[in-house]
Amino acid sequence: MNNKTLLALQDKFAYIPIFARLLNEPDEVLSLSSGYKLTPNDFPERFHKILFTTINDLYHEGVSKIGKFEINAYLLKGFTNQHRIYKDNGGDEYIDRVMELNEPDNFDYHYNRVKKFSLLRHYTEVGIDISDIYDVDVFELKEEEEQSERFNKLTVVDIVKHIDSKIIDIKSEFLIEKEGIGSHLSENIRDIFFKKTLALSYGANLTSGYLNTASRGARLRKLYCISGNSGSGKTRSLLAHILNMCVTDIYTDGKWVKTNNKGRGLFISTELEEEEIKIPAVCFIADVEEDKVHNNDLTDEEIKRLKHAFKVLEQTPVWFEELFDFDDDDIEHEIEKHVNKNGVQYIGFDYMHSTLKMFDSLAKQGARNLQEHQVLRIMSIRLKNICNRYNVWIGTSTQLNDTWKQGALDQSALEGSKSIVNKLDLGAIQIPLTTQDEALFDEIKKTANLGFHLQPTHTINIYKNRGNKWKLIRIWVHFNLGTLRMTDLFVTNYKGEVISDITPTMVEQFLEDDENEETVVFNIYAEDKEEIMAIINEANSYQDESSIGDLFGD
Repeated sequence: MNNKTLLALQDKFAYIPIFARLLNEPDEVLSLSSGYKLTPNDFPERFHKILFTTINDLYHEGVSKIGKFEINAYLLKGFTNQHRIYKDNGGDEYIDRVMELNEPDNFDYHYNRVKKFSLLRHYTEVGIDISDIYDVDVFELKEEEEQSERFNKLTVVDIVKHIDSKIIDIKSEFLIEKEGIGSHLSENIRDIFFKKTLALSYGANLTSGYLNTASRGARLRKLYCISGNSGSGKTRSLLAHILNMCVTDIYTDGKWVKTNNKGRGLFISTELEEEEIKIPAVCFIADVEEDKVHNNDLTDEEIKRLKHAFKVLEQTPVWFEELFDFDDDDIEHEIEKHVNKNGVQYIGFDYMHSTLKMFDSLAKQGARNLQEHQVLRIMSIRLKNICNRYNVWIGTSTQLNDTWKQGALDQSALEGSKSIVNKLDLGAIQIPLTTQDEALFDEIKKTANLGFHLQPTHTINIYKNRGNKWKLIRIWVHFNLGTLRMTDLFVTNYKGEVISDITPTMVEQFLEDDENEETVVFNIYAEDKEEIMAIINEANSYQDESSIGDLFGD
């Protein structure tokens, strides 16, 4: 790696307003809520690294305004080598010059320029050619001016997309093989029908056999949203679905059973912390009530099962991420990371809701005055496109408003935005039994021979089911929140009538790549982009700004 090349990829003049703001208003740049993210890697030379690190450390020690005295005092406490570099580079004089040439109104411009050069250095360090974006060996004045003009117009997102497109082209040339095939229409027809009889058009197993039948399982490139009220177990059921697709062994009916699962999963939590997800996961595998873990009331046999469950979980290809303050880019980054590194195909995102970072991120890209329902609508579009872009299944949920208590079991019960339903492949609501449901169940028992002993605890109410015939049905289940185990009981329509011609399906093999579904795309659908821009323009119409940038690229 040529260090001279790396040092050429910077703009020292851009550091002046950066350091001026860091010295005068460090909270505006270094606080978690500032929206900025500077690191020592943004400064390739040791002098600037030392100056930034010193200011950053002083800020986090509680110093609100920083000057030459504070910097010298800090470095002299135990960083003599760094202080020597600071003095050799005229540190005090540099600070004076910074304050003299400060341009506070242009801070964002210089900040973005610093981040762009940091990104180019990082690409260069890992061996990616960036000369078509910024060539340090350009010597002719006109060519240099043209390059500078092009570079000024680029954003960090533009640069990342450009490099990604080059990598995709390489993958297409060396990894993707596609040959034209011609044949008689009848060729392979027997094999095609034989595969269909093996239920290969189903996705991975969900925890409910009736839900598998209705949805054809967790199919790749599909977005399922099973919403619920607070305490309904929507997070636990989503976790159970992911585990049910991926866990290799499970304790059931008094013995350990091999599942033959092939799924690789990711669970993204937006509210619950690590132990609140991992403890239930182990309890699911071992079929042990979680309360017994918390109350230290386990039998020797249950302890033995849990110990074995630890080993099973270690061998299970499921990953976990906490994402408490996020925007759409953060979601896609985590999914892309685990798709590329770990080959995941089944993702639980718990759950769709807006965040301050999301509002701030969209505002910085030109989308101001967005309301809650508009942000959630944009998020649902982004999640659906992630399904297609990375060939994955995503299960998620939303909170409910109070209309479900009056019997509203469709999109009108979703809190924040019922318009998110437009992008869902399956939309359902999971709720505990209401008083009306309990009365209905008593009536059903009198007339129907259901043949089971468990009492229903929840209903899963399917109001949207794209491409499948089972809609407006209610799956009655016994869902044990302590073990995450779900047992199918029976199915009714929304009128409360028992449906007798539906049977539960548990798939032993599932489709790895649903070739008969819509084609994988690598960009947001054109109609989706138009809809997003319409949402943003509607929000922006509330103020005088007449135009915004191209938020989502080409």
